[in-house]
Amino acid sequence: MSNEDDGRLLERLRSARLADLSDGMDAIGLVNKGTMLPNMRPLREGTSMAGFAYTVKLIPAENHLKVCTSFEDYQQQLGRWCDDVYSFVGGFTDGKGKDMVIVIDAGGCPAGVWGSEIAMNAMKNGVVGVVIDGACRDCYETKLEKAKVWCTVRTCNHVYGRLTNGGVNIPIRCAGVDVRPDDIVCGDDDGVLVIPRERAEEVLQYALKIREMDQKTRAAHYKDLGYPPDGTLGDAAKT
Repeated sequence: MSNEDDGRLLERLRSARLADLSDGMDAIGLVNKGTMLPNMRPLREGTSMAGFAYTVKLIPAENHLKVCTSFEDYQQQLGRWCDDVYSFVGGFTDGKGKDMVIVIDAGGCPAGVWGSEIAMNAMKNGVVGVVIDGACRDCYETKLEKAKVWCTVRTCNHVYGRLTNGGVNIPIRCAGVDVRPDDIVCGDDDGVLVIPRERAEEVLQYALKIREMDQKTRAAHYKDLGYPPDGTLGDAAKT
């Protein structure tokens, strides 16, 4: 699939709600196959995303940390640790992050692999969202930055001393769902859904029709209740 085709596919996916896409998955027999566990929640409400998965696996650390004797010592130790854990950052810098969703399997560990600085770095490089079976920290700042983050845990902890690199762009299992590199990952207030890339067109055939029917029905309800139309009604708001 060309970059132009990728763009059109994502545009169509982003026009649908997660609920529509989930119904489309059901229609082709993929019931409960791509829906992440209910504790995978967006850091802030009213946000959505769709992109191609860039997978990261982090594993529990077995190293015994050195007790630092100065701030400079700590900085050196931290730097070495982060060089290992955050080696995956090279996969989305220098223009490689466009339309990417970073999906991190940290096994639900309460170690803050994501936070306010890395969120901005990712956004600057075109990353459209991050999904973590694990923790985000600096949550207040990260929300202010309007970063698109879904996670299972919030924490104040760093990854230092807690997690190490377990592989990049490999098949992983995140919040109950198998995720392969370049699978399609979608998220909104309802959670996160993973669509096999090779089945995306089939899912969309149903999802877009489901969305259209819902918009027409709700537009009629809006009219009956005297509600002003809003963007969720699409073209049905004009009728």
